[in-house]
Amino acid sequence: MAFDFKCTISLPLSQMVRRIKILLVEDDFEIGKWLKKCILEIKNIKSLCWETSLKQGSIAFYRYNPDIIILDLKLPDGNGINLLKEIKRHKVQCKVYVFSVNNECRKTCLRLGADAFFDKVYDSQKLINSLSQLKHKF
Repeated sequence: MAFDFKCTISLPLSQMVRRIKILLVEDDFEIGKWLKKCILEIKNIKSLCWETSLKQGSIAFYRYNPDIIILDLKLPDGNGINLLKEIKRHKVQCKVYVFSVNNECRKTCLRLGADAFFDKVYDSQKLINSLSQLKHKF
């Protein structure tokens, strides 16, 4: 006797939620630890990769294929703007959220294709709230 235990569940498109892969490029341990904790509490997050340098962030971008990158600008081995340019040059469907204390670069980052700019001092919770709301927009 053979049994066929196929079960297919069809959900309406409006109920389907795509889980999101995030790449965090942040060299400050305390900020990174806080972001990691907050991000992993969000239900629609599939995984989080945290890198602490420009070089490792670039490598992880190609290996990890993230949906969203949270990018610091001041990194020990260079400026995050270079990674932003690299990502946008490849025209991949990856959102880039710049998260920096360097507010003078806001306009430059947005002009270069950043999807959002969050000031570390004033916008930390706003960044987390934006990630929480993505399940309906992604």
